[in-house]
Amino acid sequence: PSAIGVFGSANLSSALLEEGLVDELRIMVNPIVLGSGRPLFVGRQSPLRLQLVKSRTFGSGNVLLYYRPFRK
Repeated sequence: PSAIGVFGSANLSSALLEEGLVDELRIMVNPIVLGSGRPLFVGRQSPLRLQLVKSRTFGSGNVLLYYRPFRK
């Protein structure tokens, strides 16, 4: 199996999700409140249902969340 890592590209991530080409999402949550920002997934036409598979907490307070998209 091959893997592609996408870092910081909401447009590319959304396009891959729309085509059903994503098997797993890894989202790092950094506990800082900024007050504004951009959506994580830009241009979604339909809701995205995700299943939490695993999580990992770091000493810094960051949390890495592993999600699997529900398939239709």
